[in-house]
Amino acid sequence: MNPFKKAQNSPFPSDNALARQAMEAIAKIDREAQEKKRAQGEALLKARDSILGRINELNHQLGQIDKAMAAITGKVAPAQSKHARRDFNDVRERIGRWLEARHGEKFGAGDLVREFPELEGAAVSYVLKPLVEGGKVRTDTADGSRRPKYFAAEVAAPVQV
Repeated sequence: MNPFKKAQNSPFPSDNALARQAMEAIAKIDREAQEKKRAQGEALLKARDSILGRINELNHQLGQIDKAMAAITGKVAPAQSKHARRDFNDVRERIGRWLEARHGEKFGAGDLVREFPELEGAAVSYVLKPLVEGGKVRTDTADGSRRPKYFAAEVAAPVQV
């Protein structure tokens, strides 16, 4: 009898059958996870739509209240600003120092937003414009003018006499 040949009547399944069962189990888990993600996504979209609808309704009611108050008092309610202005001076300085510490490396706007979450929703080019104009930061537009990379400018070495 050959010791390397498997017995025909082995009580254990073959290696291929085990691998197939494992792959089927993995596929089943993956399908279930995808279904859960899809269901969660749909629920979140419904919740978002519901909130947006409610916001519009509340804004309409707020406008009606403002009109009624103006009719009673004769004074128009001050307009509410939609976006508060943000002061990026401190963030701008931190970005400049951060880029100097990583001299020689280039970073896109997305990289900077990931590193500095307070830039979320802001135009990075406008935030960095004073640094670029001041010569502290430079841009590389090799990938196109719409995708500039930002990097620290060369710092002149002090002249020794």
